[in-house]
Amino acid sequence: MQQVSEHAFIETKYLGCNVGAIVTDQGPVLIDTPALPQDALDLKAHVKKLTDRRISRIIYTHEHFDHVIGSAYLVRGGIVAHQAAVREMEYLKTNLAAEINHFFPDLYRQYQAVFDSVEIISPQITFVRAMTLHAGDITLELTHIGGHSPASIMVYVKEDKVLFCGDIVDVGMPFVTPYSRFDEWIAALVRIESMEVAEIVPGHGEVCGKENVKATRVYFETVRDRVRDLVKAGAGKEQVVKNVDVRDALPVPFSEAVLPQVRSTVAMMYDEMSEE
Repeated sequence: MQQVSEHAFIETKYLGCNVGAIVTDQGPVLIDTPALPQDALDLKAHVKKLTDRRISRIIYTHEHFDHVIGSAYLVRGGIVAHQAAVREMEYLKTNLAAEINHFFPDLYRQYQAVFDSVEIISPQITFVRAMTLHAGDITLELTHIGGHSPASIMVYVKEDKVLFCGDIVDVGMPFVTPYSRFDEWIAALVRIESMEVAEIVPGHGEVCGKENVKATRVYFETVRDRVRDLVKAGAGKEQVVKNVDVRDALPVPFSEAVLPQVRSTVAMMYDEMSEE
């Protein structure tokens, strides 16, 4: 595992999301989980090298399957998440295979036996706005930020000034879903830019700094402003999606591969404005 600070470690190589481990004198606290059982066992082995204490709890940064389905292989109790994660976790218990097959059909075919049999462990401890966990010598500040998903939170390791952001910050194109809210997302990015942080751990990709946060915010703000201009001019959704060009504001180099995500973002931004 990569050491980020005195107490924080991460692994970026597993299938799915980044996984963090905060070493405390009450036992390690994991941030999110690997998607495959062999990766979960590998994580366990690495954590044992960091401390002889058992894993004390897991924190889900949000409710999406690539962040939560490994918990059954790690620890079954003491799982913490935002209250909004509970309903989605119940949904995943009967619809996980369909969800993975919809978004990642090749992945589902490769690991079908795993995904068809995995047990989803719902959080036992939830909160609404904020929660502070005092884990012996370490203070973890959990804050609901929404944006990427209804249950998205960030986890701040106060003593180390390390921030785990889940998918509110990704190194690469930000991945939007049908439940993303851009007003919340932009506000969360602004908040992170104002915080005192030494290292930022994204949901996917390598550890980054505030420059990556700013790039994502500028991208979303550019999409928002250009969509708004076309809407004010009377353009409909199809015309907006076709004509909004944000290549100058992309947080990654332009390629044909990013176009579907850009178009999805533009379409969702239009829908969100239509609700105002």
